[in-house]
Amino acid sequence: MQSGEVDDILNKVRVALEAGQVEDAIAALTSLHPVDRAEAFLDLEQASRKTLLQELDSQTTADLLEEMTEGDAAQVAAELQPSELADVLDEMSPEGAADILGDLPAAQAQSALAQMEDSSDVSPLLKYPDDSAGGIMSPDFIALGGEMSVDQVISHLREVSPRSESPYYLYVVGIQGELLGVVPLRELITSSPTRQMHSIMRGEIMSVRVDADQRELSAISKRYGLLLIPVVEHDGRLVGVVKSRDLVEVIEEEATDDLLRLGGVAASQPQVWSPLGRDIRRRLPWLYINLLTAFLAAWVVSLFESTIQRCAVLAVFQGVIAGQGGNAATQTLTLMVRGLALGEIDLGDTWKVLTREFLLGVVNGLAVGAAVGVGAYLWMGNGWLGAIVAVAMVGTIISAGIAGTVFPLLLRILKLDPALASGVLVTTVTDCVGFGFFLYLASISLSHLP
Repeated sequence: MQSGEVDDILNKVRVALEAGQVEDAIAALTSLHPVDRAEAFLDLEQASRKTLLQELDSQTTADLLEEMTEGDAAQVAAELQPSELADVLDEMSPEGAADILGDLPAAQAQSALAQMEDSSDVSPLLKYPDDSAGGIMSPDFIALGGEMSVDQVISHLREVSPRSESPYYLYVVGIQGELLGVVPLRELITSSPTRQMHSIMRGEIMSVRVDADQRELSAISKRYGLLLIPVVEHDGRLVGVVKSRDLVEVIEEEATDDLLRLGGVAASQPQVWSPLGRDIRRRLPWLYINLLTAFLAAWVVSLFESTIQRCAVLAVFQGVIAGQGGNAATQTLTLMVRGLALGEIDLGDTWKVLTREFLLGVVNGLAVGAAVGVGAYLWMGNGWLGAIVAVAMVGTIISAGIAGTVFPLLLRILKLDPALASGVLVTTVTDCVGFGFFLYLASISLSHLP
């Protein structure tokens, strides 16, 4: 449905609520596609949402929450009484219910969990961290014995009647529940009724442990093009699957997380219209850290104060040197963080990557340095100044490439997020090296400068 149509229906909902016609408002809202319905609901005013929640049945509310982000779903769920919330959670997928309970205050979550009719699939998921495979997985999968025949499996599927959104892979497990292989539905349908699962299953299957980080899930999904990833306990026992929809959300979340961290913004469900106080708490600490590094760069410049006083034109080119160094560092840093996140680079590639970035820095530095050197000469009419700017540019771009490579790898060795502080550290190096190298060359060549 197009955005204009959604807006028209949203207006009908508002008009109906203002007139006290709640049933008409619900009818208009539920006429939307579930995704549009959730978005429209969140666009309503707080009082309107509360009115609707009081009248919506448990299944409709559950459908709404399933289509929202974890943060939005938890915020809406927090408005429900524990008994009402328990009814809603009973209608949701186990992983969806667990996500909401994990984001609610402990007392409210425990009360709702205790009042659920069936929490057996939800409770085990709550023991895993949100950003782990166990915290993301769904316990909704079909497990079969290797001795079962095709005919028996089809009869079993008719019995259990899997939900339409259930995975369309069938997993073969051993006596202790250990994962042995996978049987795609196509193989099941096209095989002879008497064939057994162990004869048609695929034994080579990619799986992850419950404590695997969601970055690992993102890398595996991209590398192998998987729509489902089975999750196993440390003893190999199959306990869940990560579905394609959740994989897409993980990949999007990781990309957003890295982008925000590179910008010095904490990545806990950021939104443009987040509460002002929360945004201040996210951003201000990094601004203070940047301020400290800026003072360090300023201290380097102060070491050459007399040089700048004797040749004020040097101040004109400081910004050029630092700016190009920052751009070169950002290019390298972005590729390194992405490569580490997707598993394209590991610590064993350190020297190979460093050599490559050094050579790239030399070539780019010479190209950019020549251009800026010629520009400085034509502008100021002094060959020495042009040469100093050119050489300083080469050194700055080389150091930017090395810093943009070393710091993400160093943070990974320290088991820290490579995107967390790389930007601040790399900027500090490029500024200090750029200013220091440029002004040092100028100080030993003052007699030749204008």
